[in-house]
Amino acid sequence: MEILGATNSAMAQMQMRLEQVKTDGAFQKALDSAMENKDKVQLRKACVAFEGYFVQMMLKEMRKSVDSSGGILPKSHTEQIFEGMLDEEIAKSVAEGRGIGLADSMYQHMERNI
Repeated sequence: MEILGATNSAMAQMQMRLEQVKTDGAFQKALDSAMENKDKVQLRKACVAFEGYFVQMMLKEMRKSVDSSGGILPKSHTEQIFEGMLDEEIAKSVAEGRGIGLADSMYQHMERNI
């Protein structure tokens, strides 16, 4: 049982680190670099990455709005981490595909300044 607790703790720390990496200004750095180098490809990638992060946060908030107490067993910490990772992959697929239009709008607006 202690091994399971240690594993859950390690997974929670890993998830917190991933969240910190995403919010530590990586988008701002990529955006600044693209604008400074006048690199439209890098600008597009930064916009797509931001859209992916936005969609992920949207999915996370949507998941919070669903009543999770309807199941037979309560959700474990491991299941919550899995859902977070699943949301991240779904968001990445959405952003790299057709997206929701946010990356396109951002790119068109910022491209004028290059």
